[in-house]
Order: sequence, then structure tokens, then C-alpha cells
Amino acid sequence: MWQHSVGTVGAYDPGAHLADLLGVPLDHEALRQEVYARHQTRCEAQPLLPGVVDRAREARAAGLRTAVASSSLSEWVEGWLARHRIRDLFDAVCTRDQVAQVKPAPDLFLLAAARLGVAPEECLAFEDSPNGIRAARAAGMRCVAIPNPLTRHLPLGEADLVVESLADHSLAEILRRVRPSDGPSV
Repeated sequence: MWQHSVGTVGAYDPGAHLADLLGVPLDHEALRQEVYARHQTRCEAQPLLPGVVDRAREARAAGLRTAVASSSLSEWVEGWLARHRIRDLFDAVCTRDQVAQVKPAPDLFLLAAARLGVAPEECLAFEDSPNGIRAARAAGMRCVAIPNPLTRHLPLGEADLVVESLADHSLAEILRRVRPSDGPSV
């Protein structure tokens, strides 16, 4: 149930679900704090996914503008970009505290395109969840799915291309594979 809420906010309340299953009231705030602490610890142990930095650097070298569009809060996203020393690879960072609706609504991607000064149909989104893919498509963008361990068994077929890892494909190859034969280049 939780996997289907990846990439959005408020779609699933694990505390309420657990309380219903157990038939007893829970201290939701204590549970939320415990889950947050464990999540933070696990995130700190995770390296960037292979190929992310290389593809972002290729985009920059090619003169392409780049953005992050995340359903997470700005403080969280900016913190991780700084921690991994990759903030300079992105021209814009768009987060849930800057839009009315998060993914699967297109708001984050439309904001990113506007901040980059690029028409949405000229953008290519990289996503790891069905909600993110739906948001990119609703914004009029092409989309590459890179599933993570949590999303690899979810339906990602709405993406224009699904790759197991960005490390396996150059940006030029990805662009060739998603560029419409009769449309503009990305």
C-alpha cells in the first residue's frame, strides 16, 4: 500500500493503517518521529544512485539547463544536494512548499520548466515512481524512469523509456532514445 504513495504526499498514513490493523490507538506523533529518525539514518547511509552525477555533468557540458522537482520539502532537498555536493549541477530546485499540489499533479514540473525558461514539451524528466511519471506526462514532458528498490515492481509503463541505471547509458544515448522522430530536440 505504501509503495503506491511514493513520489507524492498525504496519500497513505501508515500510523492510521497500523492503528486500524491492531485495533488500538497509537501515539501518531511519537510514531512519526521514530519513522523520521530511522528514515534519516537510512538516507545518510545511501550513496547517490550510479550515473546521476555523470548524467547531470553531461547535461551541463551540453549547455542544457537542469532542475530538481521533488515532492519533498525544500529544506530536505537542499540539505541532501549540499550533503552530496551536487547543488551546483542544478539551475533550479522546486519543492512541495513552492506549489499548490505535488505529484501526480504537474505543478512541480511546470514550475521547474518556468524557472528554467524552457517549454515543458522541451523538457525531459527523470523519475523513479509512477506518481512522478504521471506528473511529468501531465506537464507535457517526456520521461525516463529509473526504478529504485522500492519502485522497481510498480508499473512504470507510462514512461517513454525505462532504464535500470543511469550508469548504463550516456545522456546522448538517452536523448536519442526519447526524442520524437518528428519533434524538436531536447
